[in-house]
Amino acid sequence: MMKWDWIFFDADETLFTFDSFTGLQRMFLDYSVTFTAEDFQDYQAVNKPLWVDYQNGAITSLQLQHARFQSWAERLNVAPGLLNDAFINAMAEICSPLAGRRFAA
Repeated sequence: MMKWDWIFFDADETLFTFDSFTGLQRMFLDYSVTFTAEDFQDYQAVNKPLWVDYQNGAITSLQLQHARFQSWAERLNVAPGLLNDAFINAMAEICSPLAGRRFAA
């Protein structure tokens, strides 16, 4: 039998549902920004190609995390890494299990 040191699960949209628009709205409230549907479209226009680049090995995860928030970081005078961390925290707060998934206690 093989021994494994680690087991990784792809949680997003496999075990949990994440509403990134709601997560971004929640995150930006901390910066007194009302994040709109138009803002979300602009974010997606940047974010989606970055994920393709990451999946193709053209950029690192850190580059993705920073690049997707670069324009907002400049507007808010905040490091893009801080915005990414705030986004991850907001997403953790709002995520919920996908329907039909059961978890052992």
